[in-house]
Amino acid sequence: MFEIRALIRFFDTGFILKFLIVVMFISLLPIAEVYVYIFLSGRISSYFMIAALTGSSLIGLILSYSLIKFRLKIIKQLINEGYYPEKEFYRLAGILVAGILIITPGFIGDLAGLFLFLPGISRKTGYVITRPIKDKMKELYEYMKLYELG
Repeated sequence: MFEIRALIRFFDTGFILKFLIVVMFISLLPIAEVYVYIFLSGRISSYFMIAALTGSSLIGLILSYSLIKFRLKIIKQLINEGYYPEKEFYRLAGILVAGILIITPGFIGDLAGLFLFLPGISRKTGYVITRPIKDKMKELYEYMKLYELG
C-alpha cells in the first residue's frame, strides 16, 4: 500500500528524472545480454549456451536460498538475544537483490548477482533498498520480538 509521501514524490520533476535514469540503466542489462548471446552464438553451440544459462540459474537458486537461510538464522538469533539486527536486515535485502539477479537467466546478471553477494556490497545495496522503509523495519523487529523465533 502506497503512502501519500510516496505518491507525492511522483509530482517532483527531479525525482521523475532520477527514476527514469534508473529505468534506463536497468534496461541496458538486457541489451548487453543480447550482445553477449550474439557474440557467443558464433563460438559455442546454442544448446550448450541454453544449458549453461539454465544451470547457472539453478546454481544461483541453490546459492541464494542457502545464503538467505543462513542470514535469517542469524537475524532470528540476534532478535532472540534482544539485539536489533539492522545490518543483518541490510545484508538480507542485498542478498535478495543478488538472488533475483543470479536466478534471472543471463551471464551479465549472474556476474552482477555474484558481485552483490560480497558482504560489504550486499549490505550497502540492502541499505539503499531499505532506506525508505527504515521505520517499517523497526516495526517488523518489534513484531518479531513478540513471537518465539525457533
